[in-house]
Amino acid sequence: MQPAQSRLWTRSKAARRLAVAVVVGVTGSVAGITGIAASSASAKTAKTAKPVTLQFWSTYDLKDKEESTFVNVIIKKFEKENPGIKVQASVYLYADLLPKFLAASAAGDPPDLMRSDIQWVPQLASEGVIKNVGEVPGFAAIKSATLPGPLATTHVATGEAPGYYAFPDDTNTQALFWNKALFAAAGISGPPTTLSQMYADAAKLTDASKQQYGLGVDGTDMWNMAPYIWSSGGGFTNAKYNSATGVMNNSTTVNAVTSLVNLLKAGDIGSDFLGGASAVSGEEGFPKGEYAMYIDGPWAVDTYKADSPMPAYGIAPFPKGAGGSVSTVGGEDIVVANGGHHITAAEKFAEFLDSPFAQDAMAAQGDMSTETTDAAAEVKTTPYLKVFAQQLETAKVRAVSAGYSQMDSDWSTELGAILAGKVSVSAGLNTAAAESNGALRGIAP
Repeated sequence: MQPAQSRLWTRSKAARRLAVAVVVGVTGSVAGITGIAASSASAKTAKTAKPVTLQFWSTYDLKDKEESTFVNVIIKKFEKENPGIKVQASVYLYADLLPKFLAASAAGDPPDLMRSDIQWVPQLASEGVIKNVGEVPGFAAIKSATLPGPLATTHVATGEAPGYYAFPDDTNTQALFWNKALFAAAGISGPPTTLSQMYADAAKLTDASKQQYGLGVDGTDMWNMAPYIWSSGGGFTNAKYNSATGVMNNSTTVNAVTSLVNLLKAGDIGSDFLGGASAVSGEEGFPKGEYAMYIDGPWAVDTYKADSPMPAYGIAPFPKGAGGSVSTVGGEDIVVANGGHHITAAEKFAEFLDSPFAQDAMAAQGDMSTETTDAAAEVKTTPYLKVFAQQLETAKVRAVSAGYSQMDSDWSTELGAILAGKVSVSAGLNTAAAESNGALRGIAP
């Protein structure tokens, strides 16, 4: 699951756009029938015509109200406003969804729409299995209403046909969770506001005798590492997402990684960073007081509501470094299959999912809206989203490239080797940059 200004699309405009009736085609006419009779015949045909049924695939959570809200609130309202269209929603495991969609597309029978991880969009576009939806009526209004970070995930600039290949659906990012009791015991008045303060606090908060670590870093992947790298002023690729050399291995990125390596060596970072079978994730270790700080998304709050007793904690923006306070844009986009059976109806439903009604309903379940004007409504309904909404204003998108997954793997592998002491930071990042160049350019490893 993963990871943000001016909005021009008003609710009244959305309402007018969504009020457009579904056009049900009626073929032929009967000569000699009066206008009134023809109208009556058309109405009868519309009533007896078989509704279009859209197939929608997702990874919505079945354990909370995410999927039930989507089915019982979102779909129900859409079907009421569009009586000629039905929506059949199917839920799959995250690891299964992408390969299943690709296999179905290859077989010529994909679902009409899929709620895609934002990082899958470039790959799907490069393989030609999803539509360029930038010219769909209504997309311009959605585009102008969407936060820059989430919008960037829908745009594929490389390849033979650059364009917008998805509708932004939901977004999220990570912020700093901190344990108030542990901070008080260490004599620290509040959460750190700078990276240097965060690292100093991590050392003060660590107590090896209690298996208590000042900081939890939930893995070596880019989703978890990017806030530390970007906020330090470092990076992963150039702006065109076609090269990592000179960015992933520059002195700023090297220094950012070195800071984390030093914290790990000092014993101030928990087992989540190195990973492995015995590793304890931040979401698991934080409620136990094993980690005094870690970063996570808004979904963690709902998880902690079920934990009892749960220590008092706060949520703060990610600490600032030379690059500012920068977290990672996460979330999902809606893609329309090129081989779908009902493309026009699918596009209509995708547009509906970007309406204020749908966005607000799902935001109440933790799926933050991609649209700027919904932030105030989200925070009013769900106050803890305030920090995440603030964080999204500076959050960045990871490489929008079909080679992202391979690049992420190359980075994570080399960082693991660095943490294990097998290579130096500089050597490891030089290798990661060289391998990432090949991934970004579509060269198989």
